[in-house]
Amino acid sequence: MATINLNQINDKQIPKNWLDSYDTIFTDCDSVIWQDDKVIEGTPETINDLQDMGKKVYFVTNNSTKTRAQLCEKARGMNFKVEEHQIIAPTYSIAEYLKLHLSPEEKVYIVGSPAMGRELDTLHIKHFGLGPDEVEPNWVSILPEVDQQTKEENIAAVLVGFDEHFSYNKMIKACNYLGQNEKCLFLATNADAVSKFPQYSIPGTGAILRAIEACVGREAEVMGKPNPLVCEHLLKSGQVDAKRTLMIGDCYKTDILFGKNCGFSTLLVGTGRYKWLHVEKMLKEDGSKDYLPDFFASSLADLRAYL
Repeated sequence: MATINLNQINDKQIPKNWLDSYDTIFTDCDSVIWQDDKVIEGTPETINDLQDMGKKVYFVTNNSTKTRAQLCEKARGMNFKVEEHQIIAPTYSIAEYLKLHLSPEEKVYIVGSPAMGRELDTLHIKHFGLGPDEVEPNWVSILPEVDQQTKEENIAAVLVGFDEHFSYNKMIKACNYLGQNEKCLFLATNADAVSKFPQYSIPGTGAILRAIEACVGREAEVMGKPNPLVCEHLLKSGQVDAKRTLMIGDCYKTDILFGKNCGFSTLLVGTGRYKWLHVEKMLKEDGSKDYLPDFFASSLADLRAYL
């Protein structure tokens, strides 16, 4: 099916009440409902109206720099009606996963943000590695430390997220903890190579992750979008019916692919990097089928016309 541009149709092409087909809405956050600390106009009213109509709304993000509680506080500060259980973030999902797979004595090496550590602390999971790890003039000097930690620290997992303090030292440690123990879990919050579009090209978690993967010859289990594990518990429990769910996002490689992997309908919004011209290009390319959204709108706020 060709993508329907909601900004270029009339009532004959799509019913006015087409949103009645959905009981649940999943929405990305960055570049969909807000840009950094600035709300995108009309999105709180739209999301709140959808909830007032009885629809379940989940905020699903790959952001690894904030805990669920912090994201919930941010959303409320922008006038979104939201409870913490509606926030789906990789920091919490990974903490739950590690709680099931690690013993109390085992530790996690984190290349990432303080928020990732706080979520692990909540579930009493031991970890280390947060903050700066400056490179010495002779970086070879850290190798004995790495060997000792590998033998004595009971490191059972390496977790990679966005880390503004990423350094050569951190890469050496992550690669050797993984390389010297094939049973060591290798997890990542997401594989987004670039963030902060459209203004700047800022290396994201994916850029850090690919460097480590290339060195160790292993691929991480990415626990964020587009992995359907993100909402597996909601689908298996029956809380969400995939056929009656709409995923809204600004990135076709993560949000739209995630929606398709889960069996959801998908809506790409143009408040991020990708616009309608990118969709038109994909429509002409045979290899872009997996990324092609069912619908397009310039903004999530455009849905108010169908409420």
